Amino acid sequence: MDSLKIPYGLNAAGELVSVLHATKNESYDCPACRSPLTHRAGPVRTAHFAHQPSATCNLESALHITAKKLIADAIHANAAKNQSIQLITACHCCTSEVVTILKPQTFTSAQEEVSITDYVCDVVGFRDRAIALAVEIFNTHKVDAEKGSKLPVHWIELNAEDVVKSPNTWRPTQHRLKPVFCQECKDDTNRIYASADKWGIARNLYTPITFNQFSAYVASTIECYKCKETVPVFWWDGVPFCEKTPPEPKPPTVKFRDSQRYGGAYWANTCPKCKALQGDNFVFLFADAPFLHMPMSENAEPKKSGVTVRSGQSAVSEFVNIMTRNIGRY
Repeated sequence: MDSLKIPYGLNAAGELVSVLHATKNESYDCPACRSPLTHRAGPVRTAHFAHQPSATCNLESALHITAKKLIADAIHANAAKNQSIQLITACHCCTSEVVTILKPQTFTSAQEEVSITDYVCDVVGFRDRAIALAVEIFNTHKVDAEKGSKLPVHWIELNAEDVVKSPNTWRPTQHRLKPVFCQECKDDTNRIYASADKWGIARNLYTPITFNQFSAYVASTIECYKCKETVPVFWWDGVPFCEKTPPEPKPPTVKFRDSQRYGGAYWANTCPKCKALQGDNFVFLFADAPFLHMPMSENAEPKKSGVTVRSGQSAVSEFVNIMTRNIGRY
């Protein structure tokens, strides 16, 4: 690990130089303690910088300071039109990796050790005079919950060793950025919006299920069993077989309808085209239901005998269970 912890030295101009690009004829200092480093390389030994025996430098500090300078250099290179930066985060919905390319001139300058309200951030990238992004370097101490919540800017935390290995690839260990979505989840969101818009359902009445957050109504789509039209359907707290009036304002397709299968009436999704009830088993409980993994009420039971498939079960497995019970009676 020692060779990883001093992978860069400062040249006579005060610039960071990778051990891979250092030369024997140059002198280099430690980025942390500024004491001379020895450049060691050979046909057998992996190239590295080493402190002199008398040095008392804290290697953890050296790694932290080196990573800070590398991030500042990466932002300066981006500002100078020379370098793009890869920012790798998780899709807000499905958590798959999303790569965002910060193109050259995303930033205009960088500065280390910047005070923001009551906190000091390791590196800040600016867009003109405005703070575009604060970057914290994690070596031994993570950004705590208080600082993370009170910083009034977008911020990311990067692992120091990851920065040293690849200064232009940023994979945050934690962050506060705008949600990002993979292309598949973007397509799903657009499909939900298009379906609801087609039937005149205002967007302020719901949140698409791809947003991975709760609101009074969460939207997805389903194929109407009767007319085969792709139609919007909604989840709300209290489903399935909700007999209590849902929160207002309701999407216009959520109606109190009688169900012979259920043995009574409940608040259900309906088709905006043919008005057919979209049964809660198909919307919430079957294995391919759009809201299968959303919270469900544990109190809803059919008023008469019928097949009600609970979350995580498939229609086929429930059918097999019923057949097994019936065979056992004979």
